[in-house]
Amino acid sequence: MLLQLEKISKGYGDPESSAFSPVLNELSLELKEGKKIAIVGPSGSGKTTLLNIAGALDKPDSGRIIFRGKDLTKYSNAEMAEFRNMELGFVFQMHYLLPQLTLWENVMLPVLPFKKKIRDIDKSWAEHLLNRVGVWDQRFQRPSELSGGECQRTAVVRALINKPQLLLADEPTGALDEQNAGNLGDLLISLSKEEKVAMVVVTHSQDLAARMDNSYYLRNGVLN
Repeated sequence: MLLQLEKISKGYGDPESSAFSPVLNELSLELKEGKKIAIVGPSGSGKTTLLNIAGALDKPDSGRIIFRGKDLTKYSNAEMAEFRNMELGFVFQMHYLLPQLTLWENVMLPVLPFKKKIRDIDKSWAEHLLNRVGVWDQRFQRPSELSGGECQRTAVVRALINKPQLLLADEPTGALDEQNAGNLGDLLISLSKEEKVAMVVVTHSQDLAARMDNSYYLRNGVLN
């Protein structure tokens, strides 16, 4: 099993206060290597909170996050940072490319923190991915010179540059028009299959959710 969330609970505010807002309630989830799942549900149901916990960006109030048999809740902050960098890829609704950097520089940025330098194999992998998503010719341009779809495809490359085992996507098509949203959905699914990357997608798109191996509905803090 690649990822296991075991009885995850999470809320915001003081648990002893009437203002406390519970979000996740002993939620459990299992994800096998290479599988794709969608998380759907109404706004405010905790989908992003769940994704952040699965991606070690947030900590649960209780429960365990198991990745390949290792309990992430026991990791130090430094160990967690290295884990996120090397094992996970993130794609958000907004591309969050750094405007002062070219596409090439944005893509290579995650390579640096723990590898110290960019190797030829990293450059070859980046070239392969940029060609695969159709923005190789634009690699020396800055995000402001490109379309939203091109920037979001570049963000997918950035998420895959360290060859993660798990890709986490939070409304990846939400800021795109219908055609670009469809194209990005095709791309994510194709890359997941080609590179054998497991994927968890939070989405309001029923079309995208229907193309996953499984789809879960989050409501009242639990998955159905």
